[in-house]
Amino acid sequence: MKKILFCLILLPGSFLVSKAQSSDVWQQFKDKFPDEPAVFVERSEVLNIIPTGDSLRAYLDVTEDVLHLKEQTDMFSGKRVYGSHFNQVANIKAKTLVWDKNRYKEMNVSNFKKNSDRSAGIFYDDSYYYSFDFPSVASRNRTQLEYRENLKDVRFIPGYVFTSYLPHGKSSYTIKTTKDVELMYQVLHDDKKQIEFKKTEKGNIVTYEWTGQFLPALKTEESSPSIRYFVPHVVCYVKSYKTKKGQVNVLSNLNDLYHWYYTFVEKLNTENSPELVAAVEKIKTESKSELETVKKVYYWVQDNIQYIAFEQGMRGLIPHNGSYVCEKRYGDCKDMANLIVNMLQIAGIKAYHTWIGTRDLPYRYSEVPTPLVDNHMIATYISKDGQYYFLDGTSDHTAFGYPSSMIQGKEALIGLDANRYEVKEVPVIAKEKNVMTDSMQVKLEGNQLSGTGSSTLSGYPKVFGGYELDRSEQDDVKRYVTKLVGKGSNKFFLDKYTLTSLEDRDRATRIDYSFRLADYFQKLGDELYINLNLNKDYYNDFINIASRKSPRESEYKYVKYEVIEMTIPEGYIVEYLPPNVKNDGAVLGCDITYEQVRGKIIVSKKFYLDYILLAPDQFARWNESIKQISESYKESIILKKK
Repeated sequence: MKKILFCLILLPGSFLVSKAQSSDVWQQFKDKFPDEPAVFVERSEVLNIIPTGDSLRAYLDVTEDVLHLKEQTDMFSGKRVYGSHFNQVANIKAKTLVWDKNRYKEMNVSNFKKNSDRSAGIFYDDSYYYSFDFPSVASRNRTQLEYRENLKDVRFIPGYVFTSYLPHGKSSYTIKTTKDVELMYQVLHDDKKQIEFKKTEKGNIVTYEWTGQFLPALKTEESSPSIRYFVPHVVCYVKSYKTKKGQVNVLSNLNDLYHWYYTFVEKLNTENSPELVAAVEKIKTESKSELETVKKVYYWVQDNIQYIAFEQGMRGLIPHNGSYVCEKRYGDCKDMANLIVNMLQIAGIKAYHTWIGTRDLPYRYSEVPTPLVDNHMIATYISKDGQYYFLDGTSDHTAFGYPSSMIQGKEALIGLDANRYEVKEVPVIAKEKNVMTDSMQVKLEGNQLSGTGSSTLSGYPKVFGGYELDRSEQDDVKRYVTKLVGKGSNKFFLDKYTLTSLEDRDRATRIDYSFRLADYFQKLGDELYINLNLNKDYYNDFINIASRKSPRESEYKYVKYEVIEMTIPEGYIVEYLPPNVKNDGAVLGCDITYEQVRGKIIVSKKFYLDYILLAPDQFARWNESIKQISESYKESIILKKK
């Protein structure tokens, strides 16, 4: 074992050499990537997994070599290296190679500043970063970086994404271990076979290497999901390893992951505070059924516990006791989930700790049984008729019966007891349950369109609207109401509005309003032209099929109903009503009807969006619907003087 350890310590890649190089290298990359500011000549990560006694030690050696193709300073001079409790950063080295008189001269970085890294929305975060500046960042120069990450737990191997914000001459990921370690690995989203794999053995040492050559830069595209949904990357984990005492399972299957997770919750809630018991007893007294008790407990946690995120070593995995959270009146997702479970247990109702990933993570427990799959915790209640209720206390505007929107379609790992669990897919809520309505009565006054309206939000539109409308600053509220009910053009003016049922999760939020819209119609001779498509949802929102690489993401599916009643001005008759339009697309659709009834023109519109992740093979159908819908939006009503 000592010989093996000695070999592995010598194997990590050394700091990139700075021998004199020909300027031909710069020209080759300039020709290959003419529009890019810089290129990774090489970016690599080498993961070493070393058996040490009865455990595993793991560390990651990272190297980057960037060649600058254009003149620049600020954009690429500043650099950060991130670490946390689970991946401790060490041995940072950085330098600039300055091209001068046909050779490189080294300029080393010596000032590395360690900073805390409190992310937005996280109250306490044990992550940190080292910041520094490369000197002399300019065309033809190279900036090089090397550092090590010591991984606290081999279960948290992050994998490797081959692409980045810059193109790559070479991008590689290597794992070096021994024959005693059994790995599971796979390359995802490499349809073009850009990544080459090689496995070699030398004595007891096994090396796994994945390499990509001349990979283009990753471009930011609107409404894209996490890059792990569509870019080539490696996912790997340790299944087991051998020791003198026998085989040790790490993540050989989902059982291993679950039994490890269960240790975080098995000793919780052994004592219940009088305050917590009293809160539950009050809820039970006010409830007429078990289901109503569950609902009231869920709403009590939403209303009384403030969500505050914590990232603090193992505290990021282990919830606090329910009584503690009740007393403090704050907690993170794990604390709030455990409090719901605890309160229902006190009420004599079974509920279960549930691990789940948000939609930022593309993985499934059935495919990758590792901590890569989840980043969130909720509670699950299973009713006597077999219906599953996924209770996310952090989503404080979400109604009972709805999962939070960010876990739709995700697999939930439900902990039934110490030995039993269930994997259940959270449903994607149908568009018919997420509804917006807008009903208006309008008339022409002078050179403007004026009217009154009533709009309602239910389902996820109510949830997302609730976060914006439930604010202390009324100017912020009015701006959002204007965004919701705004019509036609930037000349829309909201005169007044009232909100109803904003805080009642079980009823639709209602907005009653009055408005004016200046210079919206045209008068030509004896005719008036007015377009009553006041809301042109997704007008000309075509997807460039040739250039877009990533899927398109939506927060939720929805249906929007709109009815406009316009009084025909006195002295005018209807000369032209546009034809009705019906488009029932697979991913979006729109129906518009026009009719004249007793001195009024009534325009009825139904618009729907029916996806949360639009794949590239659906783009053509999207564009077909957008073309027809956008053409229908151009239609105007013509009124003529009698």
